[in-house]
Amino acid sequence: MKKENQKQKKISELRKEAEEKLRPDTIDTERLSEAEVRKLAHELQVYQIELEMQNEELRKSSNELEDSRDRYSRLYDFAPIGYLTISEKGLILEANLTFALMLGMERGSLIKKQLSTFITREDKDIFYLYHKQVLITKKQEMCELRMMKKDGKQFHAQLESEIVLDHNDHQCRIIVSDITERKKMEEALIQSEKLKSLGILTAGISHEFNNLLAVILGSAELLDAGFEDDQELKKGLSAIIKASDDGAKIVKGLLSYVKSQEKDISEFIFFDIRPLLIEAINFTTLRWKNMAQAKGIDYKIDREGMREIPEVLCNTTELREVFTNIINNALDAMPDGGRLSFSTSSNEDTVFICISDTGIGMSEDVKKNIFDPFFTTRRPLGTGLGLSISYGIITRHGGKIEVESEDGKGTTFNLSLPIRKDVVQKVVPPEPDRRAVVRKLRILVVDDNEDVCEIMYGVLARGGHDVKTVDDGVEAIALAGKEEYDLVLCDLLMPKIHGYEVIKAIKKLDKIPKIGIMTGWNEKLKPMGGEDYKVDFILKKPFKHAELAKHINELFGADGK
Repeated sequence: MKKENQKQKKISELRKEAEEKLRPDTIDTERLSEAEVRKLAHELQVYQIELEMQNEELRKSSNELEDSRDRYSRLYDFAPIGYLTISEKGLILEANLTFALMLGMERGSLIKKQLSTFITREDKDIFYLYHKQVLITKKQEMCELRMMKKDGKQFHAQLESEIVLDHNDHQCRIIVSDITERKKMEEALIQSEKLKSLGILTAGISHEFNNLLAVILGSAELLDAGFEDDQELKKGLSAIIKASDDGAKIVKGLLSYVKSQEKDISEFIFFDIRPLLIEAINFTTLRWKNMAQAKGIDYKIDREGMREIPEVLCNTTELREVFTNIINNALDAMPDGGRLSFSTSSNEDTVFICISDTGIGMSEDVKKNIFDPFFTTRRPLGTGLGLSISYGIITRHGGKIEVESEDGKGTTFNLSLPIRKDVVQKVVPPEPDRRAVVRKLRILVVDDNEDVCEIMYGVLARGGHDVKTVDDGVEAIALAGKEEYDLVLCDLLMPKIHGYEVIKAIKKLDKIPKIGIMTGWNEKLKPMGGEDYKVDFILKKPFKHAELAKHINELFGADGK
């Protein structure tokens, strides 16, 4: 700075000296000596050179300023976040290209438009209160809301504002970030926590609830078999049996949440999911036809977009259930007909499935809760578990399920599943042949629930078997040590000692009977693979008599062994 001042002072002195010498009354060119002329010419040359150097510096400074302005302009326009300035009344004064691209609009068309124009109707009040707060506090403030693109699509945005004063007008500079992906991750995390909490609760009550269902179902089946001529009674019993089955299905659905938290994929196989999707379509086609006939309309199924895709590691039954749930949901959304479209695609590591309908669509509130357990818009017909179970299944497969929908504009479910290349497919052995029971068996039933014991006694005694029931694991061990039994049916969760200990003790007998497990508990039963705890079959409560009979038939052949 000092050097620059000295330079300016020297230039000023030279200019002053030159002006003095050029004045008509002071300059007498004829009287100037040769030395003075040379000196004056030298000073003028120096001054000229200094002017040229100064001009060069100015040009450099101008170029640098222009480059800096260009860099700022590029940074401003092409920043990964949106920048804009609005007036005190909310009018857009300027905006960068990124913000314009967020909205899918030309930047020039945004100027003098109300920013609230591009905010969803549901979130306008959020913006008005937020903008008012910024103007009052004059501090940096943040808020989250939903904005709309030119084509009507919504996205989640985060606004961060600060106030600047321009000619007594309080302008607001705003940074806009698209947080749609972050919100999806947050929602997925929340959903996962919901499922986890529900899983813990379900695991705790399933045992007791299934015991109750086992008693109800078993008693109803016994009564149903004993009153063949009483049609009214049989009708009532059929209703009880159906209600028990429905209750068991609900519990089973809830338990799928617990299962979805497990990472075990031992029962998974590599499979082309397109046949599963086609099976789900065919399974629901009858319902489509019935609805169409009832209303005199046609339904259109479009599956032209089902391209060839790689096999994925999956549980085929579970995925078929997912597709069926989504299709049924689409049917409910198109009571007056419409189009259901299917498409499949893939990249190097992921398979994508898209199922779209042209139905009534969903509001934001419905869409937000669509995967929540027990949430349904179809009461009293729906349980609210179908899509929740589907979410748990897809999550268990390491995939994602997302929904796109608007009121009156249909719904699209987007599913993605990973392609696993690091897993060797498991070979499933064939099922054993079934043979009929031809002799009387000695059976020991061990369950701490007296009602279950009574039901099991009635079922097995009616089949001609010699049945003994106990409600205590210690007593069961003592009894098995004194008497020989062909089959022991044992509960797992009992007071005093666990069912595992009963099994271990029986395994040490000289003559080891066949062992079946009856449980309403949702544990993995991993010890059952070990030699000390290996059993012949497992019955999940509530179970039907036919299921028990099937296992007994498989264990005891025509030769009575």
